[in-house]
Amino acid sequence: MSGQLDVVVLGGGISGLTAGFLLKRRGFKVLVLEASGRPGGSIATWKKDGFIFELGPNTVLNNAFEIDSLCGEAGIMGRRISATPKAAVRYIVKNGRLVKLPGGPLGFAATPLFSLKAKLRLLQEPFIKPAPAETEESIATFVKRRLGREFLDYAVGPFVSGVYAGDPEKLSVRHAVPKIYALEEQYGSLIKGAIRKRKGPAPQGGLFSFENGLEELPLKLAELLGPDFSSGTAAVSVGVDEKGYLVEASGPRGPASYKAKTVILAMPSDAASKALKPIGGDFQEKIASLPYAAVATVCLGYRREQVGHSLEGFGFLCPEIEQRHVLGCLFPSSLFVGRAPEGFVALTSFVGGAVHPERALEPKEAILKKTAEALSGLLGIKGEPVISRVEQWPRAIPQYTIGHGVFKDAAAKLENKHPGLFVSGNLLYGVSLGNCIQNAAGVAARAAAFIKERI
Repeated sequence: MSGQLDVVVLGGGISGLTAGFLLKRRGFKVLVLEASGRPGGSIATWKKDGFIFELGPNTVLNNAFEIDSLCGEAGIMGRRISATPKAAVRYIVKNGRLVKLPGGPLGFAATPLFSLKAKLRLLQEPFIKPAPAETEESIATFVKRRLGREFLDYAVGPFVSGVYAGDPEKLSVRHAVPKIYALEEQYGSLIKGAIRKRKGPAPQGGLFSFENGLEELPLKLAELLGPDFSSGTAAVSVGVDEKGYLVEASGPRGPASYKAKTVILAMPSDAASKALKPIGGDFQEKIASLPYAAVATVCLGYRREQVGHSLEGFGFLCPEIEQRHVLGCLFPSSLFVGRAPEGFVALTSFVGGAVHPERALEPKEAILKKTAEALSGLLGIKGEPVISRVEQWPRAIPQYTIGHGVFKDAAAKLENKHPGLFVSGNLLYGVSLGNCIQNAAGVAARAAAFIKERI
């Protein structure tokens, strides 16, 4: 591409695609570089024999206006499908069986998920003093201090596995679950804070996907970017020249160079560290050490009569204390319509995580066998699946462990040292699709303002 670009976006996952698309829509000259042969990163949908499975993320929580805005601008709002009412029902495995998560005070009082001692312990929470401001606690330490061990084992721990596939003993409460941390910081109590937060209108939004799976979103964004999206093109290095930045890349036709006023980094940490080597800095050195959790996604389809459980719900999470091999399992055919043929059901399970990464890296045949055995005991499954697939993600989800603030500080220093260079993606400020979209929209706005200031 000849001439100077306004923006080069490094990475064609949902963050890079979002930033690139929004900037192009606002009239800027943009190029999005993606090393792999397809857009979307970990967003990947597998369709076969009437089944629709997600190999990576399964849903989007519509909890930020940037999400609706992106779908609207991309003209894909009409393709969205909302989760069924069944999605409100969630399960936790306890003593080898699925127990519904309670809804409301009466449900909590009656649930067998927690002992009477644990329920009474919860009454102490409003009177527990906050930790000193300078203290950085793990999620496990924070929850045990405020709520007790049972709530870590059978509520917060499984939640952490569902979002981060992480180890609550290592994840930072301040960085991994900042909204929970803020309740103590602002209100001195989780219960007091939750009550204060709920005053006024109830929060809007819900879970959604698309008719043909989540992959519709990145595919649509790539289509709208057209020639401004380049797949199979890896960014090799980012340098500085007199007019901005020089990006060296390697693509299908060999080496290529691109000049741009701004650069947006939306790459995995290892690729970002390599690309930033020419301009150095703490971020380039530190980000390579950002830990990731390995996860294997196991997709299974059965005839309805093979599965004893009703599957009336979103799915279940399996606490580490239960030792059931799987992190949890979603019920896609209950969650969204059209995910399995008539008379069949779809199950998507997850294996590995930060506590047991080796489970995600075993041979696929072993992963499939162990997962099917675990689900058979929990869901009353008989016989072999009619369809199956295992997808392994050795670097699935960044882990915001204690000390994660050093990465944020290093990124801020990098951006201050090199105006026009912006860090996006899931490295720093949230790993969900909603987090990534929201962050990328904010970065796109900052890049647009930077360029306009220099016109």
